[in-house]
Amino acid sequence: MRLFPYAGLVTAAAVLLPLTAALPAAAAPAAPAAFAASCPTAGVITQGYSDSHDGVDIANALGTPIYAVGSGEVINSGPASGYGQWIRILHDDGTVTEYGHMYQRDVVVGQHVQAGQRIALMGSEGEATGPHLHLRVRIGTSTTVRGIDPVPYLRDRGVNLPCTPGGGGQGTVVTAWAQANVRSCTATSCAVVSAVYPDESYPANCWKTGQLVTAEGYSNDKWIELPLNAGGVGYVSAIYLKGDDKGDVSRQCG
Repeated sequence: MRLFPYAGLVTAAAVLLPLTAALPAAAAPAAPAAFAASCPTAGVITQGYSDSHDGVDIANALGTPIYAVGSGEVINSGPASGYGQWIRILHDDGTVTEYGHMYQRDVVVGQHVQAGQRIALMGSEGEATGPHLHLRVRIGTSTTVRGIDPVPYLRDRGVNLPCTPGGGGQGTVVTAWAQANVRSCTATSCAVVSAVYPDESYPANCWKTGQLVTAEGYSNDKWIELPLNAGGVGYVSAIYLKGDDKGDVSRQCG
């Protein structure tokens, strides 16, 4: 993996700087700044993070898909006390997301998953009164360190709970099939502010109509808004992105 291969654009699998010195044991450590996240599942928040609840519960019907919050390595997948079953994913920024109570697991230990990849189906195994996802976030791999609040953790990464998986905007990732310039507006005459590269993935906000661009015998007037590492946004023609004519981004910019 290349670390920040291009300065202007926030990549979907950015590797961050090392954590600062540990905080006193009595306080939960702060989450590092980070990657662009994906929505973990659809549903209703039935219990939030508190002194007595180390995570957030998102309830929905049995079998509702559960998705990886971010790319990373599966470090646990199997039975777990209290959860019935669990999955833990170690992300490139050193955080671990933990998913509990599912009735079906789709990933195994050692597998590398992508942000937004389906990893399980929602269940009610273990200590649960109904089907829900218990989502916990920890700094580091230790299971004895108290988790941090998943809501601000996800908000800092572009996802607000409750959310809709794959709904466009927050948590949406696009993948380029060719190198292309990211510009300050939706026309090839606008200033170049960054670039996308073949088979690299990037967080995306929304799409809008702009200049018609032709490539490989196809024409497309849809442009995708991408967040920039230095702040602000840039636009890339969707003709250079895999997927449909909007790069599989469903939300239109306001």
